[in-house]
Amino acid sequence: MSVSRKEIYSYIATLFSGITKNIYRVTIPETLGTDAITNGFIVLTMDGIRDYSEFNSGTYSQVRVNVEYYVPSISTSSASGIMNTVKFDAAQQAVDTIIEAEYEKTNQAYTISKDDILSTDDFFTNKTNSFFVYIKSFIVTN
Repeated sequence: MSVSRKEIYSYIATLFSGITKNIYRVTIPETLGTDAITNGFIVLTMDGIRDYSEFNSGTYSQVRVNVEYYVPSISTSSASGIMNTVKFDAAQQAVDTIIEAEYEKTNQAYTISKDDILSTDDFFTNKTNSFFVYIKSFIVTN
């Protein structure tokens, strides 16, 4: 079985493509487009892939994936923006719903382990725009 970071990034990006077209892999781009500044964006990151293959038994690997949804502040023109709770709540609900639906699926090439799901939040500013970040982290098994 072939497992690559590219394939896993593509799988996760496809899951979230229905909630935003602004999905970036690995890091935040240096320049954000107008749509990303206005409507937010997602950054996908991954830890190292852990191989648990056994020669005589099954072949599988696991990786922790982080989905970081950057939600623009109400006042995006300053570094001390106010949280847009309507957009933040909608982003959180959308991410959680997709992960829950994927967890419920069986016999897929990739599975999400519900026991390993973590949530947190953060704040990000690039000196001209500010965002509140909803972060969801989970284990993907192949």
